[in-house]
Amino acid sequence: MDNRRVTVFYQGKTIELEKSLTVKQLLKELRLNPLEHLVQVDGKLYTEDRVIKLGSRVIIHKVTSAG
Repeated sequence: MDNRRVTVFYQGKTIELEKSLTVKQLLKELRLNPLEHLVQVDGKLYTEDRVIKLGSRVIIHKVTSAG
């Protein structure tokens, strides 16, 4: 893993970013609705205000509610 990048995995794609950012900024940059996605950073769920540091491994999960 590269300590100078944030590695993001979403729907079979890998995206690498060269900056630290909050979960909210990440979702906005990727044009994803924060009400429809959960963000897991290095195995832990993060809220929108948490900062994702360089060297982190991020998995974005799409969630849906039926009902």
